[in-house]
Amino acid sequence: MIAHTRSPGFTLVELMIAIAILSVIAAIAIPAYNGYIREARINAAVANIEPLRIALEDFWLDNGTYGVRAPEVWVPGGTKSLETGSLAWRPDAGDKNMFTYSVTSNATSYSISVAHLQLPNEIQTFNKP
Repeated sequence: MIAHTRSPGFTLVELMIAIAILSVIAAIAIPAYNGYIREARINAAVANIEPLRIALEDFWLDNGTYGVRAPEVWVPGGTKSLETGSLAWRPDAGDKNMFTYSVTSNATSYSISVAHLQLPNEIQTFNKP
């Protein structure tokens, strides 16, 4: 008589249960992670308004006007009139390829808009009346 020995390992049912458990964990974790990433990008856009606001206030101190004649923008790989225009401003090296910036102003007020390239519909705006 031949003795059958059982080799150590997993049965198909055990593997299917493990895959089901991992799938449930992934279904919960991935959307939460994506939400954290989205919030971090929005918060970074809000934080990036401040250096541009300071540049506009410095321009006003020097010239007595916010005086950006036409809307000036910074678009990675495209238009960079913020750098070549009256403000001569550009974003920090770490942020320059991730955000679009736009400034419109008149003599007494201005508006700054910043958006992350991955969230083009989530525009963060600061208005000085």
